Amino acid sequence: MSPPTADQGGRVAGRQIRRLAEALDHPVGREDLFLSTVAEAVLARKLLEAGCTIDIERPTAGGRHADFHVRRGDREFWVHVKRIATPADAVPAPEVPAELDELRMLRRPVAVALRWSPAAGGAGLSALREALEPFVMQASVGDEILVRAEDGTWLGSARIAAPTTSGAVSLRAGADAGWEAAIPRVQRLMRKAYSQFMPGAANVICIASDTAAASESVETALLGSVIERWDRYPPRGHRVAHGRASDGFWSGGQCEMSSVVAWFPVDEGAPARVWERAAPAAPDARDAAAAAALREVLAAADEP
Repeated sequence: MSPPTADQGGRVAGRQIRRLAEALDHPVGREDLFLSTVAEAVLARKLLEAGCTIDIERPTAGGRHADFHVRRGDREFWVHVKRIATPADAVPAPEVPAELDELRMLRRPVAVALRWSPAAGGAGLSALREALEPFVMQASVGDEILVRAEDGTWLGSARIAAPTTSGAVSLRAGADAGWEAAIPRVQRLMRKAYSQFMPGAANVICIASDTAAASESVETALLGSVIERWDRYPPRGHRVAHGRASDGFWSGGQCEMSSVVAWFPVDEGAPARVWERAAPAAPDARDAAAAAALREVLAAADEP
C-alpha cells in the first residue's frame, strides 16, 4: 500500500497505517475481515490525504476501541468504521427490456423495483407492462404486485419503492431486493458502532460497502422506512406527502449520542453521503465540524 500523496516521504503513513498495510499485504483469516480492513485502509488514506492526523484503535470506554481518532486543526472526532457485505442474492442490475422500459414514460414521481422472468418473450413482457401500468400510477409506497400469465406462469413483479424528486417513473432492477433485506444487518452494525462511542466526544459512524448499491439501504436503516403521510401537504407534483416510519436507527430519539453517520462505496461508484441528525436545539459544534470534515474528506454529495 503506497503512502498518501499528502504524506511527504511516507513517514506519517508509515506510523499511522503500518498495521493496515501489513494486514493487506499478508491477509489471514476470513475474507470478510480482510475486506473490512480494505475499507478501513481506504478511509485512512483519504483522511491522511486531507491533512488529518489519525490514531488507529484508540481506546474509548469499557475496554472498547474506535477505529480512528482523527484530528484536523483544532478539531477532533472518533470514527467507527463498519463494512456491510454485499448480500448473496444481490446481482448486478440487468438491462431493462424495451417492453418494460416504456414504464419510464409514466408521469409519476416514484421509484419502482422491477423483476421479470428471463423466459418471458416479447408478448409476455408486453402483458407484464400492461398489468403494471395502472399499478404504478395508483399504488402506494410499499405496495407490491405479482403478475402471472393466463396459464399461471410467473411473468414478473413490481414494488413501489420510494418517492423521487423527478416527475416520472424510475426503474430499479437487480440488486434492490437483496439490499432491502440487508437493512436489519446495517442497523446491527450501527448499534455495534454506537456501543464503541467515546462518551462526551464527537463520534461518527462510517458505513462502507463494496459498491454503490447499498446507499438507500443505509439511508433507510438510519432514518426509517418511507411511508405516506396524510397529515401533511404533499410537495408540488406529488399526490401525497411522505415521511419516515419509526423503525430507523435515529427514530424516536434513540441513540441520542449519535449525530453524524457517513457512508462510502469502496469502489467509488457513487458519491459518498453524510447525514447530520436534526437537533431540536442548536447542533453541537463538534458534531457539525466532524460532519463538515467528512464531507470534504469523502467528497460527499449534499443531502436535501
